[in-house]
Amino acid sequence: MKIADFFAMLRRLSARAAARPAAPVLSSVACLSLLACAAPAQLEGPERAVALYREARAAKAEARARAGLAAGRSAAPRELSVDEAVAMAREQSGTVAAMRAREATARAQVDAASAATYRNPEVRISQLRLDQALDREPRLAAGVRIRPPRPGEAGAAADVARADVDVARAETRTAELELEAEVRWLFDEVLLLDAELEALEAVAATRRRLADQERARVAVSQGTAVDEAMAALSAAVAEEDGAEPRARREVARAALLERVGLDPAAPVRLVGDPVATAPLVALASEEALIEAALRNRPEVALAAAELDAAGAEGALARTLRWPWLSFIEFGYEFSPATRDPLGWTLEAGIELPLFDTHASEVAAADAGAIAAQRTFAAEVQRVAREVRDRLREARAAGALVEEFRARALPAVERAGVEVARALESRQIDGVRALGLEERRAAARVKLLKLVREYRTALAELRIVVGGPLDARAPADRR
Repeated sequence: MKIADFFAMLRRLSARAAARPAAPVLSSVACLSLLACAAPAQLEGPERAVALYREARAAKAEARARAGLAAGRSAAPRELSVDEAVAMAREQSGTVAAMRAREATARAQVDAASAATYRNPEVRISQLRLDQALDREPRLAAGVRIRPPRPGEAGAAADVARADVDVARAETRTAELELEAEVRWLFDEVLLLDAELEALEAVAATRRRLADQERARVAVSQGTAVDEAMAALSAAVAEEDGAEPRARREVARAALLERVGLDPAAPVRLVGDPVATAPLVALASEEALIEAALRNRPEVALAAAELDAAGAEGALARTLRWPWLSFIEFGYEFSPATRDPLGWTLEAGIELPLFDTHASEVAAADAGAIAAQRTFAAEVQRVAREVRDRLREARAAGALVEEFRARALPAVERAGVEVARALESRQIDGVRALGLEERRAAARVKLLKLVREYRTALAELRIVVGGPLDARAPADRR
């Protein structure tokens, strides 16, 4: 077929298509429009987040209901210890799961980064000339071309990927330890608030008894109405003093149970040692805590990874200044003049860094290495300073607790004994005895507040250290 005949056929087909009615075309366009409208649109980020939250909430409610029906009772345990709470919180934490997934991804990227430097071989076939084929002298060459990486290129890429693994591992460990510190703090907060509420209730009960005593004294003309009014006011204030700790206790308990994956309203009893009478934590030395923080903090791992990556990039930039093979090709040439099997060929190319000596890349890599070294030193200094500050706060809070225990508690106990003796010998009246009893209960409230501040300081120190705080051996830790 000639070219003119081909274009004439195209014109005839176009004329036939134009002569047809437009209804099928319009209906096709309408169908496509309907299909486009009916296609589900991709949700935006916030809407996807809301949908995921609703799905998770519905799945959690269904799981709780199914567990309750299967067991014939509530799915929540009756008692919960702090170690069990930490373990359950780790399993329920989405942040820890995300960090673990990122760590697994970083590990998988190590082999991928090393393999990416080795490009796949290329099969090359030379062009076949038609005149040579017609003259029965065809020439055809086939070969395999390989581009070898420069020395150290694969190792540098693997070093950068391993640095990412170190960072991901440190971030995972830090997320777990931060969650553990938060759960332990919430656990201690609930126990401390329970003890504080008990002490405040003792104060309120004592003040109510004082109000009753003043009312009885007024009835027998032994007291004044002012004394009765002041005692009643003191009792009312004591009743209100427990409102704020009670609200904080409910908030802390709900937060704790939510983090461990339980219903905040579940009737779970927290089991633990009395934190008010527990001994202080035997903290490790300052040097040991700083070294632990330098091993665990992700900021230090990230700075070290950037330092390693800068060193690897510098080494790779220096290799570019030397001649190296750009490709190696092994092949075989097929032709009538080729004597089999002597048609093997070898071809290679060498890159000569004459016009571009890569001096700028080396200078940039050296500057990056200096910046990474200074960043690393700054991170070490910052982390050490944070540990020292939090350690001073924890030691100061612990010293206040110990001082109060050493001075106030013996006086409180001695006052209780003396009040009992005085009441037995009728040396003091009931009003004065109740006043001394109120002071004893108030001293216990003061101790609990000091212990709470100490526990909060320990939690902050545990976060900045990223590991255990006590000086015991790892085998002795719970």
